[in-house]
Amino acid sequence: MDGFDKLKGLLAGQPAEVTAAVELASKQSVSGVVDVLRNVAGEHPEAVDEFITAWISTLEGAERLAATLAVSSLYVLDLVHLEHAEDRMLKSVLDASIQTLQELQRELADYSEVANSPDASFDTGFAETLQRIATGPLEQAAIQLQTQTELLNSSMNNA
Repeated sequence: MDGFDKLKGLLAGQPAEVTAAVELASKQSVSGVVDVLRNVAGEHPEAVDEFITAWISTLEGAERLAATLAVSSLYVLDLVHLEHAEDRMLKSVLDASIQTLQELQRELADYSEVANSPDASFDTGFAETLQRIATGPLEQAAIQLQTQTELLNSSMNNA
């Protein structure tokens, strides 16, 4: 039995073995996991929703954002009947986007430290420009997304 079938079996079981499924998913590609989810979401929406929440929480940065974006269509199609499905998916996309922007900010800011390295082909001026981007537009985007996340949370709580 390959990883695809094992993951499918864990999610389709009664009860679903979400913890074991998340552990197995950690050894697979995002696209491989999403393929499995597309195959079981319609028949086991609650288990898939629980799995997605648990799985996404174990990922970081760009991988978390990629996974969140990859599963977002499931909430519009197969999991739409779950309470606040679209809202929860949008919140997940916003949270992952904020985390990724913050990581990108830190990464770009770090290049100012290596600009004087003899191996770097860029100079301090280039690194300073990256720093300004990190502390300007990227920081503003993260703040604006955080504001929208808070508004979404409020809307969900009032619905």
